[in-house]
Amino acid sequence: MPMMIVAMPAIIGGIVMAAPIALSIGTTVFGAVQQKSAAKKAKRKAAQAREDFLNTLQERTITRIASEAPHRYVYGKSKVGSDIVAIFKSGANDEYKHLVCVHAAGESESIDEVYINNKPLGTLDADGYVTSGEYYSTATENATEQYGTSPFTLAHTPSSAITVVAFGKSYLMGMFFRNHSGAVAYTRVGNTITVTGSLSGPIPGTTFALDGYRVTYQHKVNTSQVRVKKHLGVAGDPADASLLAECGDKWKSTATLTGFTYTVIRLDLRQAEFQNGIPDISVLMKGRKLFDPRTGLTAWSANPALVIYDYLTSEMCGVDPDDLPISHYITAANVCDEQIQGLC
Repeated sequence: MPMMIVAMPAIIGGIVMAAPIALSIGTTVFGAVQQKSAAKKAKRKAAQAREDFLNTLQERTITRIASEAPHRYVYGKSKVGSDIVAIFKSGANDEYKHLVCVHAAGESESIDEVYINNKPLGTLDADGYVTSGEYYSTATENATEQYGTSPFTLAHTPSSAITVVAFGKSYLMGMFFRNHSGAVAYTRVGNTITVTGSLSGPIPGTTFALDGYRVTYQHKVNTSQVRVKKHLGVAGDPADASLLAECGDKWKSTATLTGFTYTVIRLDLRQAEFQNGIPDISVLMKGRKLFDPRTGLTAWSANPALVIYDYLTSEMCGVDPDDLPISHYITAANVCDEQIQGLC
């Protein structure tokens, strides 16, 4: 390129003067090419870094089946995946599938949400069943119940009108005449029915002997296709009671999963979505409880300094606390507790 630039009239002085200019221009062009190349490399590195970061996020929420899964520490509040360490079936027709899902090593503060195929289950009832959403349904069923005396309490909460029929036998001149029944008046408080009406014989001269009351009504049946039992890794936590009750021949009382935060999720295979293999299961949780050298207490915290101290002194790293400059960690923890934007 410099030779093309200086190929002008054959004047020695011109050539001598043009050479430095050509060299300067050539160097400038070369430098520009190098800058563009470096910029492209930087962009590629940045793109790769983003991809690597996204991959780590995906790995954190992946569901996998593993008999010997590595320990996963969860700090702060994070959405994490599952290591499924056991799968069982139960029910008269094997209609239920039980998944034992380990989410983290150690004791955790809480499991705030459970996701199946990235869909949050929402609020669970006291027994761990979902109470709304895609895995919850409501149907109407008919009920017929029989009681000998009044008052009595219905087995379900009615969603329709209630019919109370008294039934028994009618007698004429002390002799059996025929079976007799009819609707009677009543009052209701909650699910408790008190009969206020009565029946007489079907025709004049007959008497009625009560045998009991037959009640018919409709009620709502709420069906949950998912049940979740949570275990936060608390010391002394016994084996999961639902597994012992429903899969006792496969899950023993000694299977406590001591030192792990896990869930036992029961899926109803009559739900079409669950008939295609193992769904993706993840949880949003508050993770490890951290020792705070400033107070001597162990409690949940997202303080970065306490996180580092816990990780180094954990079973994962095994650093002796006496080998760490505790005063430095205390100073760092205090700084990280300050509510200043952009700090820690």
